[in-house]
Formats: sequence, structure tokens, C-alpha cells
Amino acid sequence: MEPDPFARPKEDPATALFEPSRRDRKKLQTRDELIFQAARLFDAQGFDAVTTEQIAEAADVSQRTFFRHFPSKEAVLYADTDVLREQMRAAFDARPIDEAITLSVTHAMMAITNDYPNDRDLRYLQARLGSTSAALSAYARAVVQASWEHELTTAIAERLSVDPLEDAHPEILAGAAFSALRAATRQWFSNDGKGDLPEILRRALGAIARLDARAA
Repeated sequence: MEPDPFARPKEDPATALFEPSRRDRKKLQTRDELIFQAARLFDAQGFDAVTTEQIAEAADVSQRTFFRHFPSKEAVLYADTDVLREQMRAAFDARPIDEAITLSVTHAMMAITNDYPNDRDLRYLQARLGSTSAALSAYARAVVQASWEHELTTAIAERLSVDPLEDAHPEILAGAAFSALRAATRQWFSNDGKGDLPEILRRALGAIARLDARAA
């Protein structure tokens, strides 16, 4: 029997030491239920056909509650945007300051796929829905990846001790890294998600190694 791709995650016993308040637990449960129901509806009906009202109804909450958690239905599908951005930045900052900048960028980008074995189905759903919805595709580029790219540009500029408004190198390098991510995702999706996305991304990132890398 194949696992349910949208099954709710099991509770990690290790988090018991940091037990949130009852109110916070309720908020997290509501948020998780909204994400779960949205993914289920998107998968069945397509992104554009689903409304925030449907998602709220499926999660047994009001639309007002929905909008307290998410500003849009696009944001539900990309609920982990901030977490992934933080993982990327942390991975970059953890690298030696004298390391080749392109290598640090590679490690930062690979951090985005750290949880691939667990979120493979979500990534495939995002890619599939984005291929058929102009609105979702635009959101992924203009909001999700733009915030990640800005974060990486800032990190590179700080490492190189340059002002990104005066030196284009950080923005160019970050842009190249995210072009590699988009290319890798398209290649992976075109093969029905059967390949190993992290490995495909690693190969794509190899292309930026030829860019001029500056030491701090």
C-alpha cells in the first residue's frame, strides 16, 4: 500500500520538551489543517478552480480565520517559504568565510532540498500546478523565489563586503543560482518527478562554478 502523499506528519517526540501553549497548539493545528485541505483540493481540482472559501470550509473554519493564517491561496501552497529561506541563509552563513563564494552558494541552494525525501510530493504538486496556472507561476517567481534571491544576494554581498547597489556581482551570482534551481525543477518535473531533484540541482549549480568568484 502506497503512502498518502498528503498525510499529516507524525508528532516528533523530541519536540515535547518545547511544548507550546494550548492556544498556540490550536493555531498550529488550524494552520496545518488549512495546508492539508488546500493541497488535497488543489490536487483534485487544480489551483485556479479552488477558492479560499472552499479551503476554509474543508478545514471547518471561517474565511476570516483563513486570512488570519494566510494572505492568499498561493501562500498556502508555499507555506514553508520562510523556513526554506532561513535554511538557505543558515547554510550559507555556516560556510568558511575564505571558501570560494560559488561553493558557499552551492551549499546554500542545496539546503532548499534538504527535506526532499519528505516533501517530494509537495514539490511535485507545486511544479504541476504552476505549469497550468499563470497566477501561481507568477507568485512563485515574484514572491517566493524573489524573497529567496534577495536573501542570497544580501548574504553574498556581506561575505564579499560590497554594496549590492553598487556592485552587481552578488545579484548576478544569486540570479544564476536561482536560474539553476528553476532549470533543475523543470527538468525534474518533465520526467514526472522520477529523478533525484537534489542531484539534478547539484549538476545545474555546477554551471555557476565558471563565474568569477571573489574571495572575501
